[in-house]
Amino acid sequence: MLSDHHIRLWRLAATIAAVVYASASHHHVFSSSSSASSTTSNGMNSRATQYRRRTREQTAFLSTGSCDRSLRRVPKLSHMFLSDSDENSSSMYPNSRSSDASRTSRRRRQNKYATSQNTAFIEAQISKIFGSDESGQSQFVPLFLAGRCCQAQDASTNVNILLLSSLDQCDRIAQDYHQYLHSTRDESFTSRSINALPIPLSQSTSSSAISLLSHTYSSTPLSKTVLLQMNSLFTNRDGGLFDNLPWSTWSIDPDLKERDAANNVVNVKYTLGKRAAYQRFMGKDWKGRSVSVGNLANRIRYWLENERQREERDVADEPLSEQLDGSIDDNDIMLFLSKRLLELEAKEARMEIAECEERLAILQSQSVSNEDNDVLSELDEMRTSEGMHQLDIARRRLESAELSMQELSDAIIQSKAQNSSFLPFSFPWSASNVSKQQNKTQTLLVAILDKLTEQEYPPPYRGAIGYPTKLDTKEEMVEESLLPFASPYELLIDVINDQLNSEVIGCVLEQTSLLEGNKVLGGALLLQRKGRMKSTTLAGETVKYNDDEDDFGNEGVLRRSMYLVECFTDEAIGVALALEAPVYLEKEIWAGAGDVSVEIDVEVISSIKAENGDATSSVKDIGQLSVVNRLPLIRPLGGHCFSSKVEGDRVQSEKESNSIRIPLATTSQYFNQPGQVRLIQQRITPVFSTFNPVQSLDEYDSLSNDDKVRLLLKLNSFQGVLPRPRVVKASVSSQDIFRESQPPSALDDILLPLVDESVRRQYLIRDAEARNDVEEANALRAEMSPRQTALEQARAARDVGLEDEASKLEDDAELYKSLRADITQDEGSYSQFLDRDEWYERETQARIKRLDKSRFGSLLDGIDLP
Repeated sequence: MLSDHHIRLWRLAATIAAVVYASASHHHVFSSSSSASSTTSNGMNSRATQYRRRTREQTAFLSTGSCDRSLRRVPKLSHMFLSDSDENSSSMYPNSRSSDASRTSRRRRQNKYATSQNTAFIEAQISKIFGSDESGQSQFVPLFLAGRCCQAQDASTNVNILLLSSLDQCDRIAQDYHQYLHSTRDESFTSRSINALPIPLSQSTSSSAISLLSHTYSSTPLSKTVLLQMNSLFTNRDGGLFDNLPWSTWSIDPDLKERDAANNVVNVKYTLGKRAAYQRFMGKDWKGRSVSVGNLANRIRYWLENERQREERDVADEPLSEQLDGSIDDNDIMLFLSKRLLELEAKEARMEIAECEERLAILQSQSVSNEDNDVLSELDEMRTSEGMHQLDIARRRLESAELSMQELSDAIIQSKAQNSSFLPFSFPWSASNVSKQQNKTQTLLVAILDKLTEQEYPPPYRGAIGYPTKLDTKEEMVEESLLPFASPYELLIDVINDQLNSEVIGCVLEQTSLLEGNKVLGGALLLQRKGRMKSTTLAGETVKYNDDEDDFGNEGVLRRSMYLVECFTDEAIGVALALEAPVYLEKEIWAGAGDVSVEIDVEVISSIKAENGDATSSVKDIGQLSVVNRLPLIRPLGGHCFSSKVEGDRVQSEKESNSIRIPLATTSQYFNQPGQVRLIQQRITPVFSTFNPVQSLDEYDSLSNDDKVRLLLKLNSFQGVLPRPRVVKASVSSQDIFRESQPPSALDDILLPLVDESVRRQYLIRDAEARNDVEEANALRAEMSPRQTALEQARAARDVGLEDEASKLEDDAELYKSLRADITQDEGSYSQFLDRDEWYERETQARIKRLDKSRFGSLLDGIDLP
C-alpha cells in the first residue's frame, strides 16, 4: 500500500512534467533545464527520485491536481434508469439520472425552472410570443422525450422517428423498457401502451441527431476526446442552433473591444463571438487543462492549500521524522517548479518587450513621413503613447519576474543547506528551525504565485479572443476538468451562461410549414439575459447587487431581455433534455397528432439482448449497451406504421393533414403549381432565370401564401430559408392604413425581389400610396423602365377604347422585354453589356417580318419567328 507521501510525490512530478511540456511548446527548449533538474535532484532523497521515475508510467495522474488520501478511478456509470430498489423514489422528470449516476464525480445540472411559479412565468412569456386563446390561457402543453423508432420507408431508406409524450407516460415507457431488459424468457412481461406524438426526422440529419440525443438522454459523462467528436456533429449543421444564436450581438464585451475609433459597434461579420464559441467547442480553454503560467501557478497554490489542510488534520498521526522528510522533499519540488514558472514568465516578458520595441520602431519611421499631415501625426502620437505604455508594462513584468527569481534562488540555496544537515532528525530544536524555514518558504511561494496570477485585463468569458487564458478555480481545475459534460448540449448551455450571460428558460416546438395541409415542426429556444453582478461597500460590509442598467457592452441588451432562437426539432429536444425541462408544443397540434398508441418494441429489444449475450437472459448492466440503445425503442400499437410523408407531398385525407411530416432539405425543391407533388428531375438552367410566372399585379394579388411558397420553391434564384408562419403573421402590418390592397408580409419581402420588375414596382407604388408617402411614390414612378412605361400607356389606351394603340404599345413592351438579360432585376442593377441593343433587335425583327417563309419550304416548320 502506497503512503500519502509517495502519492504526493507522484502528482507533483506530474505537474512538473506539464510545466516542462508547456515551456518547451512555448519556447522550444530551455537551455538551463538540464542544469536546474540536476541541481534539484541532488537535493532530494532517493525515495523521491525513485517515485518520480515511476511517475512517467502513471499517465492517469497527469491531469489531476487533487491530494486525496487514496487512489481513485473514475466511477463507471451503470445506466440512467431507476433500479429496482429505487422505483419509488420518483424524480421530477423521466429523464432524471439513476442513483448510481448521481454518485459520480460529475456535478448534476439543477433545473431552476422546475417550480410552479417559474413554469407559469415561462408559459406566460411563450404565450406573448406565440399567442394565446381568447380567454388568455396558454395554448401549449409540456412534453418529454419518450423514445425513438426506426421505420422502413422503402427497400433502401429508413426513417428515424422521435416520440414525445406527457410526464407520467414517459415514466411508464421507461420503466417497461428497463423491466424488459432485465427480464428473462421464464419471466412474464406485459407491455403497457401510451399515447405519443411521432416526429419523423430528415434522413440527411437523423443519424447525427439520434446520436446527440442518445448521449444527452443517457447522461453518461464523456471524455474530452469523445466530446470533441460529438461537438463536430452539432456545430457542422447549416441553419441550426449554433448558427442562429446571437453570438455577434449578445456576446458580452465589457471592455468595448468590438468598437471602432468612434465608439460605434463594428460590423457583424467582423465580430469574434461566434469564432470564440466555435473554438470552445473545438477544445480551447478546457477547464483544468490549460498550461498557461497563471493556471500552473494556481495549481501550485491549490496544492499548498491542500497541504496546509492535510498537515493540520494529520500532523498528530505521523512520526516527526516522516513529517520532516515529506515536507523537505515537497518544498524542494515546489521551489524547482516555481523557478521553472518564473523562467517561463521572464522569457514571455522579454518576447513582449521585443514586440513592443518593434512596433515603436515602425511607428517612428511612419511618423517621419506623416509630419505634414496633422491628422496622421496626431494619430501616430496616440499610437506611440499606447506603445510606450505597453512597453512599460512589459518591463515591469520582467523586473518583477527577475526579482522573484533572485528571492527564489536564495530560498533554494538555504533549502539545500537545511537538507544536507543531519540535525533535523536528531534534535527537536533543529526540527523547529526547519519547520519555521518551511513556513517561510511557503510564504515566499504564495507571494510569487500571487504575482504570476495577476491579470490586468481578465477575460470576460472563457475562450475570449484577445485576452489571456481564464484562470481556473479550484473546483474547475480538480473536479470539473475530467468529465464535465455528457453531450454538446450541456456544453452549449455552459457557453450560453458564460459568453452570452443568458439562460435558456424555455424550449418550444412550433409549426414551420406555410403549405396548406402540411404540419412540419421546428424548434425554438427562449433566451433571457441575466444582469451584471456588482458589489459595493456599505457601513463596512460588502453588498452584492444586480445592475439592471448595465448592458455588458451590448447596446440595448439589458437584464430580462428576451431573444427567440430558431433551430431544428431535435436540437430543441436535446437542450430540454440537458436542462431536465419540458419542451412545449401547441395544444392544437398535440390534439390532432398526439393520439398515436405506442408500446416498447419487444422484437428489436430482443435482438439487442442477443447482441449483448443471450436473448433469453437479462441485461445485468444497461451501461454495456451502446448509447443509442439506451434510448427506449418504441413501435406503434397493432402493427401499424407511423406516417412518413414529406413536406409538399399530396394531402389525400384530413388524417394525413394532422400527421407530422418530414421537413424539406435546405435546398430548393420543385413543385407542380396546382397539386402537391414534388418534381425530382434535375433541370439545366441558364445563367439568368427565364421563369417569370407572375405577369401582372392582379396575378400577384391573387396568390395565396401557399402559392407564394410553391412559387419560391420553384424559382432557381431563391436560395434562402422560408420564414415560419409565426414570423409571417407577426410581420403583417395593420389593416387600417391599407384600403383595398393586401398588406405586405415577410413572405412578400422575399418574393418581390424575384418577380418581374414591372410587377414589383407597381406593388411598391401602391404600397407607398397606401402609406400616404407621396415622395416615395413619385420617385418610383420617375425610375420606371421603358417597358413598364409602355405597359402603363397600353393599359390606359385600352381603358379608353384605343385597341390599335394599345396593341402597338404592348408590342413595344415585348420588344423591351426581349432586350433584357434578366427581367426580374431593375435596369442598371447589372452590367448593360449583358442586354441586347435596341437598334439591332428592331432591324432583326423588321427583316423577319419581310421574310417569305414559302421560299424555304418545310425548313422553317415548327420555328416560331416574331
